[in-house]
Amino acid sequence: MPKVTIKLIFLGQLPYHIDTNKIINWKSDLFQIVAPIDSHPITENSDLPDWAFSDESIARQLPNDFDENVLIAVTKVPIEQNYFARRYIGNRVCLSYYEMAEILSSEDIPLENLILRVMYSLSFVYKRYGNRIPLMNENTNFTHDATRGCIFDMNGIKTDVIYSLNRPQLCPSCVETLTHNHIQTNLIDKVQKELKDIKKGLFYDITNFVKRHPIWSIIISSITAIILGIIGSLIASFIYESLKGK
Repeated sequence: MPKVTIKLIFLGQLPYHIDTNKIINWKSDLFQIVAPIDSHPITENSDLPDWAFSDESIARQLPNDFDENVLIAVTKVPIEQNYFARRYIGNRVCLSYYEMAEILSSEDIPLENLILRVMYSLSFVYKRYGNRIPLMNENTNFTHDATRGCIFDMNGIKTDVIYSLNRPQLCPSCVETLTHNHIQTNLIDKVQKELKDIKKGLFYDITNFVKRHPIWSIIISSITAIILGIIGSLIASFIYESLKGK
């Protein structure tokens, strides 16, 4: 089964750092990101309350001609209905970091994780719907309201997105649905393994462990200090004895 090819662009200026190398170098059996990541200006003013941009406005500002299967535009501005992702005609999608950047940063989640999660979910959607991305007004059922740490969580409450951005998964219900829609089981298994690499850094994993288990952290730290002290004493004794014998 051929990989889904994805063209990623930035729409407007992003006021925060996104590691584009991490995105471009990401390896998946499901999709392929086609470099480079281009930047496109926002050429229209907002046309909805709270400085948001309507689907019509965003769609007019996105490229229509691209060689890849799917185009994903990443922006910072709010989009219609305060979604973090909207779908447009021509297999085009806009992903907004409006409010999302703050949510992710507060939980020490790399901003790139959101892009990766969206690329995985959209690639499965593209394959499931006959090599196309359905529009927002189509009757679809690929997301679920329940938050399960799954890449198909609806996340109607935006803050729930954190549960699917640190070692996310395909929940059993979604695995069954994809299988019934002729997605190969071996591909699903490979993606399940790949999703485990979408995670926080090691430093934040350790920090979160300390926050959740302070007593165990103290015990482990104490035992580690004792062991290091013993090892240090043994090394010092060995060096001393070696020098004394000369």
